[in-house]
Amino acid sequence: MDFSLVKIPENYYAILVARCYCASRPLCYHVIYSVRYVVPAKKPKGKPAPKPLRARHAGRSDSKSKPGTRLQEVLKSAANIFFAKGFHATSIEDVARDVGMLKGSLYYYIRSKEDLLFQLLLAGIEDGDAYIAQHIDLEGEPVQQLERAIRAQIDYIIQNKVPFGLFLHEFDSLSGKRQHKVIAVMSRYNNRFVDLVKRGQQQGKLIEGEPWLIVNGILGMCNWLYRWYDTDHVSDPEQVKQVFLNMLLNGLRKSSPFSGRS
Repeated sequence: MDFSLVKIPENYYAILVARCYCASRPLCYHVIYSVRYVVPAKKPKGKPAPKPLRARHAGRSDSKSKPGTRLQEVLKSAANIFFAKGFHATSIEDVARDVGMLKGSLYYYIRSKEDLLFQLLLAGIEDGDAYIAQHIDLEGEPVQQLERAIRAQIDYIIQNKVPFGLFLHEFDSLSGKRQHKVIAVMSRYNNRFVDLVKRGQQQGKLIEGEPWLIVNGILGMCNWLYRWYDTDHVSDPEQVKQVFLNMLLNGLRKSSPFSGRS
C-alpha cells in the first residue's frame, strides 16, 4: 500500500490516498482518510501591497486636497494612456501595470473600463466649468466678461491638454446614459458663454446671430489648441490670447475694435 499527499489550492495540503492491490481486482483505489492543515503564508518580497484606492464618491474636493492618493494616481495614468493609445485600444491591465497594481485591485473600485473613462470625462468638464465660473461675473459688462471667459478657456486648455483632449476624442465612447450626465454639465458650461453673448446682443454691442452658433464658433476655435499648441513654438500663452481675442471680438463687435486690453 502506498500513500501520497496531494496539494490543493489556497495553501492547503489535503488528501492522504492509499493505493491498494487486491487479488480479486487488478487495481483498486480507496481513500483511507484525509488531513488538512493551513500552511502559513510567506511574507511577500519586494514592494509592499498598494494602498487602497479612495472611492470617487468620497468627494472630489477631498481627493484634490491629497493629489498623492492612489485614486488620483490611477486616474492620471488612465487619462495619459487613453489619450496616447485611445480608449478602445487600452486595457485595464495597461492601467494596472502602469501604476503597479493588480487588475483585481482596480476592479474593486471601478465597475468597468468605461466607468473609469466616465469619471475622467465628468471630472474634466466639471473642472472646466468651475474654472470659467471663477473668472467671470455674469452681472458685469457682457463684452468684457466674454473676453475674460475666452481668456480663461484658453488658459484651461493649455494647462489641461490631456484631460481636455480626452474629453473631445472619447466622449462618444460613453454609453447613452452616461453621456446624458456629462451633457448636463457641458450645457451649463456652454450656457455661461451663451448668456454673455445674449446680453451683449441685447445691449446692441455684439452682432446679431444665434447665440449658440456664435459660442460654438468661439469654443471650436479655442478647443483645437490642445492639438497644436506647443511651447517649443509658442512659449507665451498671452500671444495666443491676443491673436484669438483680436479675431473673435473684432468680428463680433458692432463698433469700436478690440483694443487688446483686459
